[in-house]
Amino acid sequence: MSRSAERLLRLESDAWLLRDADGERRQPHGGDPAAVLPALGASLRGGARLKVVLGDGWLRYLVLRWPAGVRTAEERQAFMLHRFRTVHDIAAPDWAFAADRDAVRFPSLACAAPAALITAINMLGRAPGVRLGEVVGDFVDRYNRLQRSFDEAAGTLGALAILDGERLTAGVWRDGAWLAVRSRAVGADAMGDLARMLEGWHTEHAPAGEGTLYACGIAPAALPGWRIVRTEER
Repeated sequence: MSRSAERLLRLESDAWLLRDADGERRQPHGGDPAAVLPALGASLRGGARLKVVLGDGWLRYLVLRWPAGVRTAEERQAFMLHRFRTVHDIAAPDWAFAADRDAVRFPSLACAAPAALITAINMLGRAPGVRLGEVVGDFVDRYNRLQRSFDEAAGTLGALAILDGERLTAGVWRDGAWLAVRSRAVGADAMGDLARMLEGWHTEHAPAGEGTLYACGIAPAALPGWRIVRTEER
């Protein structure tokens, strides 16, 4: 169980995983995770607050660099929707969108999730006896939990890579500002995919320096320009 008092409900590729003081239980969802959530409601009543973590295979990520003319919340929302439509070909009402609320002048990490899934989670949170807490994507959740251990030296590139089944998600930052994030399905050459991502980021952002890669679920060999720190926190 997590170090907090929260219960964890995690969406994986084939099932919901509930982790609490009684251990772990799996509820297969057959590719439609929203449809089976009401059946989980009875087992979630009472007890600790519920944290929901969505596997990255269900999500879409972007790093948003705000144009100079984008200032208000409404303008930022419109720009975010435009970028998701351009990059991922997704839009409302089928998708729900969110971005870092505190990132206005700096690049913002934004995320999209299927709207039907978010609606089902919110309905679950309104069920009698259910105390819904944070709803977050896997990549963001792990970044937040690991952040205190990151090397924050000025000018240093940092990267987090997570391999979860056949989904590889990686992001890179410097001086607290996001530079890029990618999430994709991978096959047998996940290591090669990650190496190509990191090579491109190093060449673009710090060709003369060394970055630090925090790796979860993947154990890359030595990568030019990167110091590798392995962590398996989940």
